[in-house]
Amino acid sequence: MTPQFWYLSRNASTRRLATWVHGEMDTEAVTCPLTDEHQRGGMRLTDLSITVPAAGIEDFVWTWFNECLIQDHVLDALRKAKLSGFEVKPVKANTERESSIAVPMLHELIVTGWGGMAQVKSGISVISRCPGCGHTTYSGVSDSSRILDVSEWDGSDLFLVWPLPRYIFITDRVANLIRETMWQGCKIMNPNNIKSDGFTPGRLSYYFPDTTARKIGLPLRIY
Repeated sequence: MTPQFWYLSRNASTRRLATWVHGEMDTEAVTCPLTDEHQRGGMRLTDLSITVPAAGIEDFVWTWFNECLIQDHVLDALRKAKLSGFEVKPVKANTERESSIAVPMLHELIVTGWGGMAQVKSGISVISRCPGCGHTTYSGVSDSSRILDVSEWDGSDLFLVWPLPRYIFITDRVANLIRETMWQGCKIMNPNNIKSDGFTPGRLSYYFPDTTARKIGLPLRIY
């Protein structure tokens, strides 16, 4: 039986989005020897330091940059269920000054499972790749039902498909756990509804642990 796949999304409201703490976050600066137009921020160099809004803290917390954070009890449940394809990083979290709510332990969810490259049948393909800095632009989705090639999926319960690294793909095992626990702060979405005019995701090493990113990304020119 073909596994059912979904992806995790934050709720539509921005009231609960966490913000980076100014002065405590650092990213690499990417420059291009060929054009100033490709100068941009690259890989995040520091663990997350965030401010959580006074609206409150749910089981899943998202930042304005779509980074996904989970509370301790969520992490414990994922591990107890022996779900695969993720690791976590520490998070320093505070609330806004006017808030008196306590801040629970939060962890940044780092997806390590691999779902391969999006199929060309989906409409996603490379439009341009800069020879100077590697800046790559991909076309948008014309048929989202064909994004995932199951033959390239490594079997992980949480995984990424390139070039959609901000979409956390999950299996039925993860989706069912979220439904059973009724965790707040995330939505289970059908990937057939993914819409985008194009993608500029940067490099795989922005999202994956370096060893894994190097192994997968170098042959595909996305490291």
